[in-house]
Amino acid sequence: MISHGAAAFLKERLMDVSDKYRVHVCETCGLFAVADVDSQSFRCELCKQDCEGIAQVNIPYACKLLFQELMAMHITPRITF
Repeated sequence: MISHGAAAFLKERLMDVSDKYRVHVCETCGLFAVADVDSQSFRCELCKQDCEGIAQVNIPYACKLLFQELMAMHITPRITF
């Protein structure tokens, strides 16, 4: 019971209260997808895949910045499902 409470508290403090960010991820390759939410068009630049297999993931903004910094150094972090 205590571990579930601690996990919920950490999730709330580290993600919900801080900068929650919504990112779209390709389910095939695990990289960030290009999303135009207004027109509901999603595209993966690596797979050249339109709208199929794109998932919406909520992550902390600091995590998104870390992923982009790693991609700038040619290290490719992937989000797997």
